[in-house]
Amino acid sequence: MNDEPSDADQHDALQPLVAALGNAAMRPEEFAAFSAALMSRHPSAVRYRADIDPGDVGFPVRPIPWYSLGYQCTDPAVRPSRSLQYAAGDFFIQDAGSMLALAASDADRPPQRDRLICDLCAAPGGKSSALLESIGDGFLLANEPIKSRIAPLAYNLARTGSDRYAISSLDPERLQSRLGGIFDLVLADVPCSGQALLGRGKQSLAAVSKTQIEHSALRARRILASAVNLVRPGGRLVLSTCTFAEAENESQVRWLLDQDGVTAQPLDRLADYASDETGCSYRLWPHRHDCAGSFAASLRCDIDSSIPAESGFRKKRKRGKKQERLPEGCGEWFDALPQRHQVAGAVIWAWPDDAPPWLGSIAAGGPELAYRTGQTWKPSHEAALRRDGVLRASQSIDVDAPTAQLFLSGQPIPCDASGWCVVRHRGRALGWVKASRGTGKNHLPAAARMNVG
Repeated sequence: MNDEPSDADQHDALQPLVAALGNAAMRPEEFAAFSAALMSRHPSAVRYRADIDPGDVGFPVRPIPWYSLGYQCTDPAVRPSRSLQYAAGDFFIQDAGSMLALAASDADRPPQRDRLICDLCAAPGGKSSALLESIGDGFLLANEPIKSRIAPLAYNLARTGSDRYAISSLDPERLQSRLGGIFDLVLADVPCSGQALLGRGKQSLAAVSKTQIEHSALRARRILASAVNLVRPGGRLVLSTCTFAEAENESQVRWLLDQDGVTAQPLDRLADYASDETGCSYRLWPHRHDCAGSFAASLRCDIDSSIPAESGFRKKRKRGKKQERLPEGCGEWFDALPQRHQVAGAVIWAWPDDAPPWLGSIAAGGPELAYRTGQTWKPSHEAALRRDGVLRASQSIDVDAPTAQLFLSGQPIPCDASGWCVVRHRGRALGWVKASRGTGKNHLPAAARMNVG
């Protein structure tokens, strides 16, 4: 007996969305196409680093119209997540719809100097990693209030190879009381009913219920009330969701526009996706744009916040308590060490010296330098991946594709070096081995291991 719901059953179950779409309501024949596409699984897209030529990756792609660094693989037999280029961090994998918020944040444009960005609800890190790759000499605060979600966020940020970020885990209201009015850009990818996740089986049909929509809208509004106070005068707020209910999207934008100092900031690049008369709200639909769908809005904030911020980005750091000394082995692992670090139990985070002065008081995570097992300190996997900053491994070997595949599977590899050594493929870091007598013992974390081929 087949327990799978029929297309007709699914169509009937989605009927509450007819009213929830509000001004975006469709004719019955289009709603039927929307329903079918909503319940279908759309292929993930790839998001390249700005310095990567898609022609060098080795599988056929076509560009995503709304985001210049996004592409769809056109060969269904190819699995980009099992390629050496993916393992080396040349690209990330995410739904094409999620790149709408990145386009609204200009994450594919040349970096703006000293830009301070906050991703307010950052896990699992797909959008945060794109913002970090666009940061230039700025800085990203990736805030995730739910502590159990920090691990995947930290992993995705580490894959960028940047050290210009910190992770916090504060309720948005608490965060605005600490750092109100200092961010050039705040991305609020707020919790929502998640209707765009239905096709991936990550959400139930309860997502279309009036109760769930109203609950999600109220929760998001509380977050947005704090988000506007995090933005510096003249800065931008980008609102993002993965749902279709008007109450969670355009209605939230209209509520924000009713607040003093908040105005629409339309984006010419997204004009083809505008969803209402404000010109600053944008939608992607699963039946029109070959993705799961999403919503984004762009707003300018000129709020004179009465909340005292701890400091701005470039303000000189006050002398605090003396930093703990780094383990002696660090000098053997790296050619040079960052001047600024923080020992947090069994890990050490290290930042560039010009990082914001408030990091130490709110950080729940950051670019790892080392970690401790028992009484022994070891270099962190994140440190091996570093592409920017002063941190460079003292020893590295560049290996061919078969050896790289062996390493990524968690096996030891041949290595003539002695001690800690970074394994690279075509110049891209993959992780550490500790070498002795011609063999490199594999120290790749379980989460980073994969079968490539």
